[in-house]
Amino acid sequence: MGKSIKSILFIIIGLIIILVVFSQFKPKTLDWTPSYNTKDKIPLGLYVFDKEIDSFSTGYIDRYKESLKDYFYWEDTENDDWYGYNLLYINEVVNWEDDIVRDVCRFVRAGNSAFISTSVLPQTLMDSLGLSTESMLFDPRFAALLDQEIAVVISDSCMADIKVSHTKGLTGSYFTSFDTIKTDEIGYVQTLNYKATNFIKIYHGAGLFYIQLDPAVFTNYFLLTKDYHRYAEHALSHIPPNNDIIWSLNDQTSKVISDSPLRFIKSQPPLYFAFILLIVGILMFVIFNIRRTQRIIKIIPKPINSTVDFARTIGNLYFQKGSIRDIMDKKIIYLLERIRSEYHLNTEKLDDHFVQLLHTRTGVDINKIDKMVFLVNKHLRTDYTCTENDLKWLNDSIENVLK
Repeated sequence: MGKSIKSILFIIIGLIIILVVFSQFKPKTLDWTPSYNTKDKIPLGLYVFDKEIDSFSTGYIDRYKESLKDYFYWEDTENDDWYGYNLLYINEVVNWEDDIVRDVCRFVRAGNSAFISTSVLPQTLMDSLGLSTESMLFDPRFAALLDQEIAVVISDSCMADIKVSHTKGLTGSYFTSFDTIKTDEIGYVQTLNYKATNFIKIYHGAGLFYIQLDPAVFTNYFLLTKDYHRYAEHALSHIPPNNDIIWSLNDQTSKVISDSPLRFIKSQPPLYFAFILLIVGILMFVIFNIRRTQRIIKIIPKPINSTVDFARTIGNLYFQKGSIRDIMDKKIIYLLERIRSEYHLNTEKLDDHFVQLLHTRTGVDINKIDKMVFLVNKHLRTDYTCTENDLKWLNDSIENVLK
């Protein structure tokens, strides 16, 4: 290697070290973008809530990442199978289409509950429940200019009012009208200019809607600051404690986060600039040192594992041409055989007695076992068009019990 090449490399390494040192002393600003994403650790993400939600409920929590339209399409939301569930939705805006709103209302009317925390409700839902709101959105571009404190308060507690207050993140949205006959007030929002209801319980058929208009109280910053987590705990305590929770996370998971391995590097400007500088330096090194300094080393190809390739080919062929119902049948056969051989249970009749016995011998949560048995019986007793979602639900349920 020539002296000129060494000098260039030393200069590049020195610049990288200087950039890294300066980036460590540069004050870091918080990103107040309201993402409501379970993978984001920024102030208004749901990373902490996603990790702690299991402690808020004793029921099974189904983190459903697809559209609710796909969740409700294969079941009648007013039959007995849907009793005792709670739908959870936390996001800045509810972007539900009219048919989803109709299904959610039927779901609640059948005796379930829905907990919705958002600043903007769909007009169709507000018309169905007789609501009107004054909706506002938090804009991080003007966060530095905000100096008015907004307080969000739960007032139905037997203890002192539970309060969250801040100048950032909270929007101050509130209800301008609602049907007082079928609605209970749970909390309010207060600023220097007004005090108004922002958290209500609505009786709808045999079920309940809980609607709260400042979802920021469930985000990372407010769950980790002072004792503000008490607001989230008390708000969610209104959900019946033994209800299974369907947490709708469409567009709030890793699907909205880049899968690029350079995601973190690109998110840090000094680190990204140093990375570009490193690439440029390597290219310069290659250009200046393009002349070979040794003989070409013969490349010995890696031995091919034909068995693995054969298995992969057969697997892909079965996935493309095979029947999803056939795959589900085989999974159920394997499941029942495993239960018979490992736990010595009779699988001829999958009823409540069987669920109790399997719970006793495995120690697994009985709600998870009950959900698995329900899906197995549904598949065995019902002739319907099986989809990939049906296979995924069955597989996830079996893994939750016999992992």
